Amino acid sequence: MLPSSKQVPPSKFWVIFISFLKCSIGAGSFGLPKAMSKSGYAAGIMAMVLMGVVSFHTMDLMLHSKKIIQESHLLLNPLFTSLLSDVPPPTPTRSSSRVSSTSTDRPQASFDFAYRGLFIYSSLGEGAFGRVGKVVSELAVFLLLVGIAAGYMLFIGSNFASFLNDLGCDFPLGLKLIIVPGLPCLLSLLRTYDVLARVASLGILCVVAALGVIFFFGPYYSWESRPAFSSLDAFNFAELPSIIGVSAFLLAIHAAVISFAEETTNTREIRSALRWGCMVVVIANVVLAFVGYVLWGNDVKGYIFCNVDSYGLITVMKGLLVVELLCSLPLALRPNTEIVEKALRLEEGGSMKVEMKRNVVRFCVVLLSYALTIGVPVFQDLLELVGGVCGSAVAFVIPSLVHIKLLRMHEDDLLGYKTETRKSAAIAVDLCIAVVGLGVMGWTLYGSIQTLIRGDSDSEDDC
Repeated sequence: MLPSSKQVPPSKFWVIFISFLKCSIGAGSFGLPKAMSKSGYAAGIMAMVLMGVVSFHTMDLMLHSKKIIQESHLLLNPLFTSLLSDVPPPTPTRSSSRVSSTSTDRPQASFDFAYRGLFIYSSLGEGAFGRVGKVVSELAVFLLLVGIAAGYMLFIGSNFASFLNDLGCDFPLGLKLIIVPGLPCLLSLLRTYDVLARVASLGILCVVAALGVIFFFGPYYSWESRPAFSSLDAFNFAELPSIIGVSAFLLAIHAAVISFAEETTNTREIRSALRWGCMVVVIANVVLAFVGYVLWGNDVKGYIFCNVDSYGLITVMKGLLVVELLCSLPLALRPNTEIVEKALRLEEGGSMKVEMKRNVVRFCVVLLSYALTIGVPVFQDLLELVGGVCGSAVAFVIPSLVHIKLLRMHEDDLLGYKTETRKSAAIAVDLCIAVVGLGVMGWTLYGSIQTLIRGDSDSEDDC
């Protein structure tokens, strides 16, 4: 039975808002001061604010695209039909997995989410471009999550090395292999991630506490020795991809936005939570980057904790961050393992053979992330590469192209726009975002390759 129209569903604003903050404020935030030292404080602030505005806009595009796809296929979706009756949705077969359409412009898509009752990020690509769109969307998310996991590993390694150094201990190679990638591999093999999820849910508190420690101890001990403000660069457009890449790394949570949208049907509530989330994240990151650059100038490290002298509380925070990220790492890679398991038809079945194959998949995904840390061993460089290439694709290029395709597929429908002129203007704006996003991807990739070829990365930026 459907709920009565008199019943008011509980607000999900704070759930979505807190989830947004947890996804966007994390390990990458500690690399922002170094990125700002490269681009200059003025260029860095403008770039971060612009990235926040465009990110919210593309999130809004995704919500609009989701609405278009669901409404366009309402009568073809057996799940929605079953919600209006007591008849359960039919079990899809291989022959019925494709949904036919009378429109020659509409791509033939399987719409697996319709049968699972889920609408995920790749559903956008599938709804607009069919099977090719789905594969491209899943590949972009897969690569982004591999890069994020690799960033976690470098962050864990730097943090743990600094933690041991504070205690007067060394970090031998054998212990490093046990911590990264040994423990993540073992944790990924757990049958359930409930315990990891409970620990990781406290991650935002650990990160906020760590940032608070930096804001307190940094100015307290480094204010007198800070460089003159006139010596700081305001603009360095040649290094602008650095701040763009790190910002995209933090704001590319668009794959999770669709999950947020599944929490409630109140579009205004979702948009409000996302708007406030973007504002808080951008302000917090701008303040962190600016304060770090002002305090330590061009000597700021790619991992800002390395600039803060070791004290008891800071050492404790480093240890807590290691524990939190070790628990978060398997959760971050879970969507990737599900993508591979589904492609190999391992998502169903509980036999020992199937379970072993799943464990092999999880093991390989963790090792793939670790291999990326070997290829790009500097935390700052990895943030720029993953954020600039994969983050830009997921956050800017794909949402814009999907929205353009859906608007053009419905040429005779205004789709919520008041006039045809406004609809055409929306397409033009989307096209600009997609083109700029592709340019950022190419620019960042070229810069990262040149950095790796020249070998001029400063490994001392990490602890």
